[in-house]
Amino acid sequence: MQTLRVVTLAGDSEREADIAAMFAGEPSVELFMRCVDRVELLATMRGADLDAIVALGAPGWFDAQSAQEAARSGIRVVGVADNAFEAELLTTRGAQVLDAGSEMGAIVRACRAPRAAASAPVKVESPQRAGEVIAVWGPKGSPGRTTIAIELACELANTGEEAVLVDADPYAGDISQMLGIVEELPTVLWGATASAGDGVTSREIIGQLSRVGGKGPLLLPGLPRAELWSEVADFDYGHLIKLLAGGARFVVVDIGFCLEDASQLGVTRGGRNRMARATLERADRVLAVCRADPIGLKNFIWAYESVGEIVDEDRISIVLNRSYPSERREIDDLLESNTGKRSTVAVPDRPSDCRKAVAQGGALCEVRPSSDVCTHTRLLAERVGARVRPRGLMARLAGRS
Repeated sequence: MQTLRVVTLAGDSEREADIAAMFAGEPSVELFMRCVDRVELLATMRGADLDAIVALGAPGWFDAQSAQEAARSGIRVVGVADNAFEAELLTTRGAQVLDAGSEMGAIVRACRAPRAAASAPVKVESPQRAGEVIAVWGPKGSPGRTTIAIELACELANTGEEAVLVDADPYAGDISQMLGIVEELPTVLWGATASAGDGVTSREIIGQLSRVGGKGPLLLPGLPRAELWSEVADFDYGHLIKLLAGGARFVVVDIGFCLEDASQLGVTRGGRNRMARATLERADRVLAVCRADPIGLKNFIWAYESVGEIVDEDRISIVLNRSYPSERREIDDLLESNTGKRSTVAVPDRPSDCRKAVAQGGALCEVRPSSDVCTHTRLLAERVGARVRPRGLMARLAGRS
């Protein structure tokens, strides 16, 4: 009899250990891998000639994309469930579900059943994207990326269009703190997990988000604890961005500074930078924030190449932050010689205004709308395609007949 090559998925670690021990005693079965996360599963499916996947329980990381890939590869999926919830979830992933009390013989027979048809992948909703995804990136050294993301999202919301602000920085996401939000809100981890559900719509996801201020953007805060980055599955996060863009005109995503590919670093269980890379890959526009001082320029120029490896150059715009008008031309010449681009907008250095906003727990455009930081952020909003309403003197002039 041909040897059966299987992997197990540890949705329930105790049950998985029992089944793994039973497989070890079956001469006709080769237990190739005991997978504990999605990265291990995908690597094994792509690098080994598997016959079956045996899921003990319903691990959350066994997502629709993994199930699709198994179906395309003709790998049988067998689920062992001890409750209706697990059984239903495994069924939606294309698994043949057995009761937790099933004997080893029944599990082996299910694994030997005819392979799943490659032409019948699991169905996953693919929402139509209507909105624009704007990634806000900046190198190490506190270039002011989060401040730019907050102010831009608020200015976009002030146009009357729906805007969503996403904190996708797995290192130091602090948008909630900067906006003085202390209550618990659905986070990006919740959003990614919820988006993986079958039939979930843009309206259902966006309907759970809270608005910043009276007329500000909807907010999806970052990870409640930095170590939870590994819980955000690639496919789920990408689907979340699609759903958000399907229900909002603008989706502004504050991403982490680090962009190295995990595979290049020898990481076997996914990379902490995957949200940033996934956002850049899906972004319609990328705002690369450069702090306009010698150290900020050095950090930006050294890191800029990593952005260009992921994103087409024509989608990238440079935003100078904490700048002085007298220095802009010289800085732009330096940027152009090293990156081929000049800045789109130069936001002035107004530390007292920014400190006031943080102290009062609000966006600068609400705390001190007369700040010229807000003036330049409105200009940035125009550059990304928003129709910004005139304010102050210009608003009064526009109202005259």
